[in-house]
Amino acid sequence: MKCCPKPNKSYYSRGLYLLCCLFVLAFTAEARQTIGDTDIQLYTFSGNIGLQTHSYSTSRDNNLREPFGGVATANINFSVLGFRSSFDMRYSTDQSRFQQNMNQFNFQAGWRWLQVSAGDVSPVFNPYSLRGTRVRGGHIELNPGSFRAQFTAGQVNRRVTNSESERFRQPAYERWLYGARLGFGAERGSHFHLGIVYAVDNDELTGLSEPVGGQGSARPIPAPQENLTLSPDFQLSLFSRRVHFQAQNTVSVYTRDTRSESFELSDIGLPNFFDNLYTPRSSTRVNYATNISTRFNFNPLTLNVGFERVQPGFRSLGLRNIKDDDQTIRVDPSLSLLNGRLNFAVTTRFGRDNLLDQRVSTQRRQDLGLNIQTQLTNQFSLGMGYNRFQNKVESAATSESEINYPEQTIVSQSINLQPVFTWMGDRTTNSISVSGNYQLLDVNIDQSDMDMNSTSFTAASAYNMSFFSGLNFNTNFNFARGDSRNTTFSVYGINVGGGHSLFSRRLNLNLNAGFSRTENESNFNEQTIRRAQQQLTGNFTATFRTTTTNTIRLNARTITNALLEGTGAGFREFELRLSIDQRF
Repeated sequence: MKCCPKPNKSYYSRGLYLLCCLFVLAFTAEARQTIGDTDIQLYTFSGNIGLQTHSYSTSRDNNLREPFGGVATANINFSVLGFRSSFDMRYSTDQSRFQQNMNQFNFQAGWRWLQVSAGDVSPVFNPYSLRGTRVRGGHIELNPGSFRAQFTAGQVNRRVTNSESERFRQPAYERWLYGARLGFGAERGSHFHLGIVYAVDNDELTGLSEPVGGQGSARPIPAPQENLTLSPDFQLSLFSRRVHFQAQNTVSVYTRDTRSESFELSDIGLPNFFDNLYTPRSSTRVNYATNISTRFNFNPLTLNVGFERVQPGFRSLGLRNIKDDDQTIRVDPSLSLLNGRLNFAVTTRFGRDNLLDQRVSTQRRQDLGLNIQTQLTNQFSLGMGYNRFQNKVESAATSESEINYPEQTIVSQSINLQPVFTWMGDRTTNSISVSGNYQLLDVNIDQSDMDMNSTSFTAASAYNMSFFSGLNFNTNFNFARGDSRNTTFSVYGINVGGGHSLFSRRLNLNLNAGFSRTENESNFNEQTIRRAQQQLTGNFTATFRTTTTNTIRLNARTITNALLEGTGAGFREFELRLSIDQRF
């Protein structure tokens, strides 16, 4: 039997000596902030801690949240001899085993061109492969010179089994993701990157192996999935970055059900060594997505041209959702004159779906817009705009097809105007803004004489006045009205609020109250149906800065929705929040 070796006393003496040196350097650095003649600080320490609790009640049948709850957050940043580290944490009492994890924690450490993250990370590789998805694991990023490398691995979803609990969302398999991205060049200049992401569901011992819609399941059981994406991206910057050419591409190999029948690689013409990377199955599909754009910046003229295409059936497990079977061409010129006081921006979009002509109908979109912004004086600015959007659905069925949908065209035209006037007095600052929008909707359906056209008008105005003493007052009014063949609606409301700062602006109080009313009248089968409701809202916020680093905030809000006429039910809501933030 081997016993553990005795610790060497020299280790303790060396550690004690090093600790004493660090304390001596710490007191020295506090006086002169940096080490020697360098700009390297011995250590830095900062961050904040936040605690929040809430109370919520409602007369609705289903509560939007728990009656009582709390959230704790923490952010700590520190560095030692140039070695940077940080820690982030978020804990919520709304956490439940019947849904995906809401709590988050993250630790980061870096030194010059090396950055390491552990915990909950959200790496960004490509808009179509990995973007915005939280991964519970780790992420490493290296950027020495013009070389760039990223590596990530971790759990995307945890296992969630079927349950009758009210807090249950939907069943899910345990999903793991692994990714790497290599490249060279400047991030804002010319560069080339190549990324690969692999994600797979673990269907072993999950309790979700029943057939879809099996007996005893609270909801349909999803199928375990697998996905491999390859993303070559590049950007070319020319003429002192006045011309940019960029392309972001992803090829996705997606298996809808990993329990489906597998294929021999020789049957589909692939070498056998691919078997170690990915196993093709009867539910495996290969698709791609691409986004190509060019920007010309020759002041005062700027031109952006782009093309985006996402193939039908494109899936990527590194994204929470994506719209497939869609193609868009965009041309957006803009012109800036009079030192930026007069700006013109044109928006042009042409889009369609049914890219492979496999559906019974094709949707084509045209979006044309003009926006003008001008600063007439230092106090007065004016914005104007026009937009025309056309959505046309064409039947893709042939004369021999049994299904032949009628074609329809929807054209929406809108004009908006927004003047803003701001002036400053001896003791106050005032601002008045007005906005108006008129929209005309034209609906044309073949083989139908039904009038579905409609018009609507919305207007809003706001006035704000702030005193240099800390007192402020604001009010706004909004109105909307719309008419169609069988329906008329109107909405109007007003909000009034004010606030004041006390004790040298350490205490800030704000109170807002609002009223709105909605009326709707419909004619159906020679019957008139009326519905009216009104809503009262209130919001109070008090913020007290006890010290330069500590803040206490109290917020109370209430909503009362009353049904005045027609069917339905009213409701009431009240929420109280108390939060404490401590910076250090």
